[in-house]
Amino acid sequence: MSHFSRLCKSNHVTDEVDQLQEQIPQRLSEWEAYLLDTQNEPDIDIGSHCKKPYECDAKAYCWKVQRNIPDYSIFNIFNLGSKKQVALYEQGIVNINDIPEDFEMTDKQSQAVVNHKAQTIHIDKEAIASFVNTLTYPIYHLDFETFQQAIPEWKGISPFQQIPFQYSLHIEHEDGRLEHCEFLAVDGADPRELLAQKLCEDIPRDVTVLAYNMSFEKGVIKKLALEYEALSSHLLDIHDNIKDLMTPFQQKHYVTPSMNGSYSIKYVLPALVPEMAEAYQELDGVQNGSEAMSAFAHMSKLANVEKEKMRKALLAYCKLDTLAMVRVLEKLRRV
Repeated sequence: MSHFSRLCKSNHVTDEVDQLQEQIPQRLSEWEAYLLDTQNEPDIDIGSHCKKPYECDAKAYCWKVQRNIPDYSIFNIFNLGSKKQVALYEQGIVNINDIPEDFEMTDKQSQAVVNHKAQTIHIDKEAIASFVNTLTYPIYHLDFETFQQAIPEWKGISPFQQIPFQYSLHIEHEDGRLEHCEFLAVDGADPRELLAQKLCEDIPRDVTVLAYNMSFEKGVIKKLALEYEALSSHLLDIHDNIKDLMTPFQQKHYVTPSMNGSYSIKYVLPALVPEMAEAYQELDGVQNGSEAMSAFAHMSKLANVEKEKMRKALLAYCKLDTLAMVRVLEKLRRV
């Protein structure tokens, strides 16, 4: 009995499909009528329901087209649905420049408004130096790539669990010297144990490990530690020594207008190291995490030549991720 046949049940649905097919012409006519009626399009006011439980597919249209809300607005300063955001929105205020001077805000919110209105760069040198001083050499810059399976192929994996298949590791020494280590699993086999073993070989105990948005890396390592008892102690040591490069940006210690109030690496990298952001555009085959996830998930379907090309693309992409972290940290040290 096959893997999938043990999970699925076969039913004949020919009659139901025939009935649905008969309804298609009428439904298409109804949908076309809705699309052509530009005078009576839905006009539901925006709010927290636009993102809960998931972001609505029509959000961009409702916000940008119907209401002309700018990319960086009061919704980036105040949580969607918060009392302060609602109070401003009900007054017709969405642009940050229109927020009254006497509007009550926290120190961080006020600083964000001041920075935006002045279009200046805000750098808290003391706070950044305090963060940098928590890092000890050598620094192990770590980034994982993962993929998901709706129906897992291997034991110990839940549906849609993040399965690590690759990592890049740039080791930064105090004299500026860089070493690079990497791992990319073969397709068609559970990649976790070999990845965990290689990770323990590449990262010794009691060293500083740096990630961007460390909750992701820590989550991956914690699951590996639970799965592989022999490696658990070493993996948990790595887990406990991870620090987050995102912290200075999340805490608003370094803010530029081009970040649009975000601390995502998508905005931070071009603001601090624009040449690194451009380097991603020059990559062939894989330029972001979503493409990496899809590439590995479909690797087994490729012919050998194409498979080797895709493996090189995955390695180049992941290597750039950790090199970008090195360059961002360099920028922080120089402020």
